Amino acid sequence: MKKLMTLLVALGLMGMLSIAYGQSSYSTSRASGTIMISGAGNYQTDLSQDLRASVWGLNTDLALFLFPQFAAGIDLGYAKSMQESGDEDDPDVLEAVTMSLGPRVYFFFGGKKSELTPFIKGGANYLVNKTLFNDEELYRDESELGLVASAGLLLNLAKNVGLTVEAEYNFEKGTDVDDIDTQQLLVKFGIRSFLGE
Repeated sequence: MKKLMTLLVALGLMGMLSIAYGQSSYSTSRASGTIMISGAGNYQTDLSQDLRASVWGLNTDLALFLFPQFAAGIDLGYAKSMQESGDEDDPDVLEAVTMSLGPRVYFFFGGKKSELTPFIKGGANYLVNKTLFNDEELYRDESELGLVASAGLLLNLAKNVGLTVEAEYNFEKGTDVDDIDTQQLLVKFGIRSFLGE
């Protein structure tokens, strides 16, 4: 299964690179009215012998360029971690789910025909955190505020398609007295497309 996933990813990247080589120019100076759609994902699993823990997450965002190089939009995220314990045939499963929704602003640097476009992004999140044990909800918290800031690089594979890598800083402040403020630094990989010019 792992070899099959690696092969599929490699074939997908080769296909996108072949599109890139067929392009004569890049347009990285986005005009007002251009729509940007992007997605990013991550997966992490326990590589010990039992393979009974995993974490995965997906993010997608939709934005509109209000001015050249400046866009505003909304981001939707979903992350889930799972830990199994006990009998392998009938395990106890502990799950933690985080859903996020919030506004984003983006600023892209670079010229009209640059293959690499640096960008910065910032915004806030409304978070819903749930903890489940054997599909029974034990805990739910909908009152946290998350702030997000990131810096990244867009590799333009074609006129309106590119791959992104970004370092993202998350700060989550609990609103209850007993809540703990948390901070995270993530590296995210994704794909970004642009509709219109």
